[in-house]
Amino acid sequence: MVKNHLEILKNILLLVVVCTATTGLSIVLNRTGIGKENTLMIFLLGVLAVTVLTSGYAYGIVASVISLLMFNFFFTEPLHSLIISHAQDYILMIFFFIASIITGTLSSKFRMQSAMAIKNGKTAKILYDISESFLNLSGAEKILKTGIDSIQKYTGFECAAVLDQRKFDGKDLVYATQGYENTSEQKKPQIVVPIKGMASRLGNIKVEGVSGTLNHDIEMLIRAITYQMALVLDREFIYYERERIKIDMESEHVKTTLLRSISHDLRTPLTGIIGASSLMMESGEHLDKEDFAKLASDINEEATWLFNSVQNILDMTRITDKKIVLKKDYEVVEEVIEQALNQLPWLKKSSRFKVTIPSDIILIKMDGRLMVQVFVNLLDNAHKHTTDETQIELKVYVEHEHIIIQIIDDGPGIDDGISNSIFESFVTIPRNVADGHHGVGLGLAICKTIVEAHGGTIEASKGTEKGTIFTIKLPCE
Repeated sequence: MVKNHLEILKNILLLVVVCTATTGLSIVLNRTGIGKENTLMIFLLGVLAVTVLTSGYAYGIVASVISLLMFNFFFTEPLHSLIISHAQDYILMIFFFIASIITGTLSSKFRMQSAMAIKNGKTAKILYDISESFLNLSGAEKILKTGIDSIQKYTGFECAAVLDQRKFDGKDLVYATQGYENTSEQKKPQIVVPIKGMASRLGNIKVEGVSGTLNHDIEMLIRAITYQMALVLDREFIYYERERIKIDMESEHVKTTLLRSISHDLRTPLTGIIGASSLMMESGEHLDKEDFAKLASDINEEATWLFNSVQNILDMTRITDKKIVLKKDYEVVEEVIEQALNQLPWLKKSSRFKVTIPSDIILIKMDGRLMVQVFVNLLDNAHKHTTDETQIELKVYVEHEHIIIQIIDDGPGIDDGISNSIFESFVTIPRNVADGHHGVGLGLAICKTIVEAHGGTIEASKGTEKGTIFTIKLPCE
């Protein structure tokens, strides 16, 4: 309000100064004999000056009336009176008044259009900056923060953004500018602007400190920013929904693959166990000691494989649910390897298998049970997926501040088709390749997760001439 009063006083002062100046200048020039017609041009310039320097049509009209009265008072006969004695002066003054009104109106319109063009240019620049700030945003948090910061920056109002809990992550997302206060406690006036997406309402913008009706320009900015937020949030929501559907589809695929693998792959060892045990029960008295021992060994091998497969599935469910917990303690590497070999008696007794371990005792802080599972998976793969002529070696040595454990074989090696994805879940190839003969394809994925949980690395590579080398690197103190 004070600002408006000062603006009016300023315009009135300009009006008085310009009219006084034009009148004085006209009197001086009239004494040089320029004539009444030329004097009117000076008053016309004064009217134009008032129109340009002040705001609105009213000041130009008032300047025209004052100029007309001053001309009548000082330059028409009888002088120094408002009486007009000549018809020519009437016509002259009428045309002056019409010309001053027209030129003043046109000048005022031009001035207003120029000011509006400048204002529209600034508004367009602001809208461009707002659109650019939202261009590469991702994540509901960044979008909301950018939106409320833009409203605060360009309008001066503090505000808060509330996103519907049903749209993202099942919880309300609320972000506010630094100066925003709880309106329910402070009882400050506010307006609520909905964030409307393409299909539904995504949330609200609460603008604090608004009393009465908002200025049109400020309201337009707030709605423009809110619209940009809605567009980007819609994009984010569509991406979120697409990712959720993708995860659900992958989960369903994993579940189907797991069930198919279990039903198909567990049937083979079970068939072997049932067949061998049935033969022992039905023809046990007719079997010699060597055949009986061979059948018992086959049952033990298949049962051990079943146990390891079930253990792998359980470990993978714990890893997926993030429930696997390391219980680290100092373990002797040789003893951990011995525990693993006790679960693979056929490999331990095989002439094609050897272990190379330094004579010094090597201690590593690890979860012994989980590392036994890693060695069982790797050694069982090497045994299952190589021929009887293949040599397998488990080699342990110290390199700087790391313990290196390698499982080396001179078999056919890793198939090129799975070399880049061998440590992923459900990677199975029905050939002599790692993790592929019969199994659900979880062994190597579990090995990688367990080793990395210990701060180590595991990688598979081809041998110098042929075969496969699995290398585990664990940090040691």
